Amino acid sequence: MNSRPVILHTGGTDPSGGAGLAADLKTTAALGGHGCIAVTAVTSQNSGGVESWMPIPPDMIAAQMNATCDDGIPQGVKTGMLGSSAAVSAISEVIRNRLKGVPLVLDPVMVAGSGDGLAETSLEKSLTEHLLPLATLVTPNLDEAEAFTGMRVRNRGQMEEAALRIREMGAESVLLKGGHLQGEPWDVLLTERGFKWFPGKRIVPGKVHGTGCTLASACATLLGAGYSVEEAVNNSLLYLRGAITASFSRKLGILPGHFPGMGPLPGRNNRTAFYETPRFCPACSGELAAAKPHPICPGCGLVFYRNPLPAVILVLRDGNRVLLAKRAFPPAAGEWCLPGGFIDLGESPLRAAERELTEETSLIPERMILTGSLSDLTEYGSVVLFVYEATGWRGTPSPADDVAELRWVELDRVPALAFSAHDRVIESIRRKD
Repeated sequence: MNSRPVILHTGGTDPSGGAGLAADLKTTAALGGHGCIAVTAVTSQNSGGVESWMPIPPDMIAAQMNATCDDGIPQGVKTGMLGSSAAVSAISEVIRNRLKGVPLVLDPVMVAGSGDGLAETSLEKSLTEHLLPLATLVTPNLDEAEAFTGMRVRNRGQMEEAALRIREMGAESVLLKGGHLQGEPWDVLLTERGFKWFPGKRIVPGKVHGTGCTLASACATLLGAGYSVEEAVNNSLLYLRGAITASFSRKLGILPGHFPGMGPLPGRNNRTAFYETPRFCPACSGELAAAKPHPICPGCGLVFYRNPLPAVILVLRDGNRVLLAKRAFPPAAGEWCLPGGFIDLGESPLRAAERELTEETSLIPERMILTGSLSDLTEYGSVVLFVYEATGWRGTPSPADDVAELRWVELDRVPALAFSAHDRVIESIRRKD
């Protein structure tokens, strides 16, 4: 698989830069891919809503797609705003003739998040006939699911029924987005293996412009890179949460932060700060490359960690049981430890604890309490650790990120753990109990 997958995006423009093809290209680039585009419509919109739009002739849409294919078949395809049944037909013909076997993510855009129409006429029939049978993944929101199925979709039970009906229409898998649910959002993925629910959280007040485009583009990029549907969806939701967390306000609305923010502005650099990153690798003298959360050396692979490196340890209790995580990657691959991880640059310990809990266990934290701190000497060097106990959470534990397995273990049966600091945390809990 190409280490930089090429993804073909078909959709409309967005002058605000937050949705449409702008969001598609930013998302694919942020995830390490290369985006190509076929413009289906030119819109006049901003972070607050759509003012007007003009369709591109279907033969010109097909010509753009074919031009990309002539330059090499892309590894993934994502469709967004299509505008008309004629455009749907033209796009599906190119996909059948030139892109057979390439993962297709269908984002059935019919109405913008602001409620503005983005199609000349109702597209449900055309999408169902021409594109759903070709889709590796279709990503409707609740309104779009209602349009496809003709049923009311406003709770989790109805979401499962709607996903089943949409998959019966021919899509290989369905990610039904529950951002419009009352209360906290839930998304559900239906594949041949059944349902998988993803709990969400209202990160910022109000709607963020372009989240649907961003999520579908992330899925297409990761599918094009070779991830399974389940892995692509899980990782795309994590990326989307980060983009929403980094969102920023314009005059009329909120836009997602697809990339990290700008570093210190002119006049704010302080090169005497102890955490200033060196330019050259201390191992091979190669030039360090900027990367988040830590700079890396392209030559020898060294990851430049701050020293001491700050990290968090997470304690989850269920009566007399504690949740353990089996590491999926070195160091200590295959060994048990407590969930947790490193604090990213710019993060508070509490934010890192909340992020690591969701990334490693798929749980949404409701309350985290700092119970102590300690230090350890590991393969990463000296580490300072903040111990947080999650006293409330939502969801069911499901391993992700660098965790291969999760298991509830009786406190008196916890084995020796991968890191000595984790053993000390368990011993401290036993003494208190």
